[in-house]
Amino acid sequence: MEMNKKNTALVVFLFSVAIAISVCVMPAFAKINCESNATFDYDGSSAFFGEEIQATVTINPGENEVKDMRIDILEVEALIDDNSFKHTIDPTPTGEDKRSVTREGHTLFCDELKRGESITLMFNAYPKTMKEKEIKVADVRISYTQLGQRLDEEEKVKANIEKSVWFRYEDAEKRASSAKWMFYVGLILVIIAGVSLFIQWWGKGKKEKEKDEIKRNWHKNLEDISKKLELAKDNPTEMESLKRKIERDIKSIKIK
Repeated sequence: MEMNKKNTALVVFLFSVAIAISVCVMPAFAKINCESNATFDYDGSSAFFGEEIQATVTINPGENEVKDMRIDILEVEALIDDNSFKHTIDPTPTGEDKRSVTREGHTLFCDELKRGESITLMFNAYPKTMKEKEIKVADVRISYTQLGQRLDEEEKVKANIEKSVWFRYEDAEKRASSAKWMFYVGLILVIIAGVSLFIQWWGKGKKEKEKDEIKRNWHKNLEDISKKLELAKDNPTEMESLKRKIERDIKSIKIK
């Protein structure tokens, strides 16, 4: 009899431990799935003002339905456009199975999300700074009830804005500086080439002038000799021959 009591007490104890373990482990399975995406409209292709960030946040309950969901969207490095908020539930509930979704400022409330359903929030935001390649648009804080527990999740919405006006201007300025540098290098090369051609031309002209000067001096000397021979009368025949030869040499020299 005493043995049966001990066995009963042991069974009760083990059952209590099993319940306690299951309660402790249960939060590990109570978890929603959340993902975000943000697209920066750098070229004004959207229907809005341009340079805005189009953000989406999608939440699904995972393996277990959630109730009383509260979604707080907190501005960080961007200004949220209050009038841009939209939401969709997929698949769209029909009939009496519709979901209640309300909004107060940047906070949304959803009464229920069943397994296999998801809610997508959409809003636009404008960067507070253009000098960072990536900014944190918003913090999304979600509180909900799942498997009888009140739980919290947080998602950070980030956006790449490296194609903003600031970085495009900076890139254009770098290209302009590079082009200006190349212009000056090209100008220096043209000047060097021009100076080199001038030196060659000047050297060639100088040589031509030196040649002409030599010819003129030679011509003058030969003229002087010819005049002197004109006065020589001792040997008329020889002198006449020499005179003709000198005259031929004079005529053969071309003066520019």
